[in-house]
Amino acid sequence: MYFIGIDIGTSRIKAGIINATGDVIYSSYRETGLRSTGPGRMEHEPDKIYSDALEIIKEILDRSKISPDKIEAIGIDGQMGGVIGIDKNFNSVTGLDTYLDIRSERYNDFIHKKYNKQLREITCGSPLNFQKIIWWKKNKPEKYKKVLKFITINSYVSGKLAGNKGDRACIDHTLISFFGVEDLLKLNWSEDLCKLFGLEINKLPDIKPPWEIIGGISKISSEKCGLLKGTPIVTGAGDQPAGLLGAGLLNKGEIIDVSGSTNLLILVVDKFIPDIKNGVVMYMPSIIKGIYYAFIYVKGGGVCLQWFRDQFLLDEKTENEYIKKSKYEIIEEKAKKIPPGSDGLIFIPHFGGRQCPYSGSMKGAWIGLNWGHRKEHMYRAILESIAYEYNIGLSSIIRLFKDYKIENIMVTGGGSKSKLWNKIKADVLGMPYFIMESYQFALRGSGLIAAYGVGAISDLENVASKSNIISYKNKYMPDKKNNKIYNSYIKIYKDIFKKPLGKTSDRLSELID
Repeated sequence: MYFIGIDIGTSRIKAGIINATGDVIYSSYRETGLRSTGPGRMEHEPDKIYSDALEIIKEILDRSKISPDKIEAIGIDGQMGGVIGIDKNFNSVTGLDTYLDIRSERYNDFIHKKYNKQLREITCGSPLNFQKIIWWKKNKPEKYKKVLKFITINSYVSGKLAGNKGDRACIDHTLISFFGVEDLLKLNWSEDLCKLFGLEINKLPDIKPPWEIIGGISKISSEKCGLLKGTPIVTGAGDQPAGLLGAGLLNKGEIIDVSGSTNLLILVVDKFIPDIKNGVVMYMPSIIKGIYYAFIYVKGGGVCLQWFRDQFLLDEKTENEYIKKSKYEIIEEKAKKIPPGSDGLIFIPHFGGRQCPYSGSMKGAWIGLNWGHRKEHMYRAILESIAYEYNIGLSSIIRLFKDYKIENIMVTGGGSKSKLWNKIKADVLGMPYFIMESYQFALRGSGLIAAYGVGAISDLENVASKSNIISYKNKYMPDKKNNKIYNSYIKIYKDIFKKPLGKTSDRLSELID
């Protein structure tokens, strides 16, 4: 018995064939085609992602030589920020309004200023989606009228695979996290918040369990992807909860750094404590009810590195043309020779606004630049900025969960491949960093959800928690001397958001030998 898991991230769509114990037998990926169309504008084409899903399913079936009649079900997870408005025929009206597109942030600013207490008390925290719906209502009223439901990208691909109509559009309870009109404890939409924010609740999708069967592969999809017509498709989940399930991270006190296009530092908890005072800590419900993930979030932090590569490293070459190295490897070799603090240089990674705490008008910057700084200083400063955000966020999480003993941090995602970044984070946070070997947790999680949905496994939590795919191939221990240096920079970093720039420049100059 086999199952297919599909993971739709910001920059890649991945698919894998999984067995009933969660082993990923075969997997492949495609780039999603994320592109910037102007300042503050980022676009994804949802129908391209759907067609890529069809192609990648066909590829893994063909290359694995596994017969389609052995595939029992499909589970799809996807990025949690961003919405697609669909019509009654399940066709896209709006395209994917991705979480990195900031056109709608003025509405988010207004809600945070006027109703911040309600957001913190009831919802998962700083929202990414409801303001997008309001933007379409205010700025594109004709298109808005055509929208039956606003859904997430994994729900769109699932519905298209099944050939569903718009009235069957749904998401699971984990995907409510970034909407901003959810009741976290009830795992449902809040009618009061919808009324307060002027959002028609009937334009929100139904909420179903992640493992509920929402349809089967349609005849058209079957012909294109090679799966048998009628192969069950389950609701699916958000990419982060699916990945955390796949990694077996369900025990109170476990903490993980998910280092991808966006950066999250996540603590597994068993209760919801709103961060009303500081507005830093956000929450996601787990696939398993009664478990929550308290986290801080740097929107597009990893995208800053991609942007830097594309803008500044086009001509970067190795001294020996026969040595094949990526641009990241080349710049990291240079950046690791730069001292902690990047010789008095600080980077602000909030190109699309700050989420934890919320500041939609915040943008990116390097502060402290002088003629002695080179590209490697600028690159290292980007890496350090995410670690500074983590330091601030971890302090806020620990204040809420004082009785939790946190001794080390696990890291996964593409960013975990960077030895320099792992060392910087260990030094900044003053905690050991353990590298998780596998990058296929979300595929495993979605595959297990599908298996549970068709009754192939009877205890999802038990199977997931017995994950044997976590092996720590490397660990990075904090350096006390570096930690002390970084503490001085963190104080300045915090004050950048509160004090005039001139004062910040003076203090940075004092730290340079």
